Amino acid sequence: MKASLGPEVSPVKPTLDKGWCGGHGVPESVCTRCDDSLIETFKKAGDWCKEHNLPETQCTTCHPEVAAKWAALKPAGKAGGAEHGYAPAPTEAPAAAAPVVSDAKPAPDGKPAFGPDTSPVKPTLDKGWCGGHGVPESVCTRCDDSLIDTFKNAGDWCKEHDLPETQCFKCHPEVEARWAALKPGAKKPADTEKPAEPTSQPGAAAPVAADKWCFDHGVPKAVCTRCDASLIQKFKDEHDWCKEHGVPESQCTLCNPEVRETWEAMRPRAGAPGALGRESIVKIERNGRLTTSGENDPLCLIETSTIRFLDASIAKQAGIEVTTVRPRRMSASIEVPAEVEFDATRVTRITPRVSGVAREVRANLGDSVQVGDVLAVLDSVLLGDAKSQYIERQQDFRVAEAEHARNQTIYEGTQRLLAAATSEAAPGEIQQRLEGVPVGEAKARLLRAHAAVQLARLDAARETQLYETKINAEKDVQMARATLAAAEADFLAIREEIAFTRQKDQFAAERALRVARSALDAAERRLHILGLTDDEIAALGTTSHEGLSRYELRSPVAGRVVERHVAPGEAVEDAHTLFVLADTARLWLMANVYERDLPALRENQPVLFTVDGLTGESFQGRLSWISSQVDDKTRLIPVRAELANPDGLLRARMFGRARIILRDNADVLSVPVESVQTDGCCQLVFVREADDLFTPRKLRLGASGGGYVEVLRGLREGEAIVTAGSFLMKTEILKGSIGAGCCEVETGR
Repeated sequence: MKASLGPEVSPVKPTLDKGWCGGHGVPESVCTRCDDSLIETFKKAGDWCKEHNLPETQCTTCHPEVAAKWAALKPAGKAGGAEHGYAPAPTEAPAAAAPVVSDAKPAPDGKPAFGPDTSPVKPTLDKGWCGGHGVPESVCTRCDDSLIDTFKNAGDWCKEHDLPETQCFKCHPEVEARWAALKPGAKKPADTEKPAEPTSQPGAAAPVAADKWCFDHGVPKAVCTRCDASLIQKFKDEHDWCKEHGVPESQCTLCNPEVRETWEAMRPRAGAPGALGRESIVKIERNGRLTTSGENDPLCLIETSTIRFLDASIAKQAGIEVTTVRPRRMSASIEVPAEVEFDATRVTRITPRVSGVAREVRANLGDSVQVGDVLAVLDSVLLGDAKSQYIERQQDFRVAEAEHARNQTIYEGTQRLLAAATSEAAPGEIQQRLEGVPVGEAKARLLRAHAAVQLARLDAARETQLYETKINAEKDVQMARATLAAAEADFLAIREEIAFTRQKDQFAAERALRVARSALDAAERRLHILGLTDDEIAALGTTSHEGLSRYELRSPVAGRVVERHVAPGEAVEDAHTLFVLADTARLWLMANVYERDLPALRENQPVLFTVDGLTGESFQGRLSWISSQVDDKTRLIPVRAELANPDGLLRARMFGRARIILRDNADVLSVPVESVQTDGCCQLVFVREADDLFTPRKLRLGASGGGYVEVLRGLREGEAIVTAGSFLMKTEILKGSIGAGCCEVETGR
């Protein structure tokens, strides 16, 4: 069965001979974060968590269950491991830890001296020495918080600094030396060749000779790991190493600011044997002034220092010169590579509206064309069909129009007929009113019916007269009257029939005319879609059969032919671009700028473009567009300017240099270039606060030119800054800040 992750499968077997790492919860013998020499061993064994950068067997984030297994190895809590179902593999049994005896003399009253001898937890070295906190690991509450309750219960606790009172160097400075005396080998550095650790009492250590002092790093040469890398392992063996800042804990002024005074007490003094003259004229001090600019490295502490000369005359002797910050007239620009392109709003790609075969190609590359010029002539079957259909619909419409006119005439004549031919009208009167009116067959029918009514009316009148004279019978009168009524009914029926028939024929003629008109309009619209003009459509009646399939491709705009993709005899489709026209009188200039230049750019800023091949020529334009996004590959920001090209010298795809004018001879706050220094991460100048006092100031800089550089932030008009001698000051202040890690700069800064 495969063993689970944890101490038992660690490639490096855990032992406690180097003590316990309270900061990382594993024995020091396997702690890769304290001893990076172990990393390669774990990686070669395949025991490495790339996500969290530590061995997989120690990664409690990916494998929370291993935390209890490692905790079981802790010297003060082996029993606790059994509670979690895990007991560590037995190792060589360590000898009983012997308490460390302090050399501190007892107090006059006979009581032990305050410090290690009065600690509720007796200090031993079985777990090693805590170089970060200056006490044995066995009593270090900051590495092993399980000890806190023991100290608190014994009444040994400093609430102000949150550590045991017997270990509080701030409240009881005298105990630091007593704890330091317990450090292994502290009394015999010469015999063991261990690096010396200075006492923390200011002035307790005598100044060393100048030839034995490392002025670059502020410690004696004998213990300077940055000058002598062979000392590093010795400090690591003594657990005196700050992995975060790459210096011994006893020298790390960032983690332990109190040691600065201790080391400063050992610095060679002026007049001492071997002392350098510069040490007697300048002093580096710390101040509490906040940084003035957020654009520089926020972790840099360069502004927390001051430079004070022992005498104002010494500053003058050292060649320190100052000048006043004031506005100066400066011009600023950004110069970037650029490329000419056609104005996309003035480029036209011309495609035919019908497919066909190219019969003629009249436009060539470089030709200038006007609106309406014929570029090519195609032979299109589709266009021929559309024209033929239009001619057919035109003929149908003309026939329907004539039929409608004939029906309209007959309808109007019928209306006059009906108005004239009433049952009471005399035949002569009807004939006179309808003379020359085209009515057709309806006229004869109606006149015959009218004559029948008139005849029946005469017969009825005669029979009535005879009956009154007693010549005929009443029956004859009744029959005559019945005949008259029938004739009148027939007359009225014929009138209604004629009116209805004529109205129906009129409606039919109108409908036929509308249908013919719609069909003709549809055919005409199709021809318009295919590109024919009204004049061309109107002339179709006179076009020969051979000309029906002719399609002329005309230019919709004026411009120059920059591309041609057709040849005579070539078959083309309606989606095929045959010509590309461009207006070259105005072109686009495309460029890319860095992100750092973006705040200075504004639309409508002047742009000058030059081409190496056009000596002495420059082209002026204006910035018209700044992209809203950064290119995901180049991380640059595209910008565009518009250039006039009246003479046609510029060509698309030309390369050159674009100078974007940010400022033209404007007053800006500026300082001499020689006054600006860099400490590796920030731009700074030295401001004169008094004749013998100078402070560094971070700056945000702008454009430069003529030996001056623009100051965007960090200085005010009228302040005095150092010009000559600023480099010397930077050198001095950096040497005084090495321990604080000020010069630890990321790669690429």
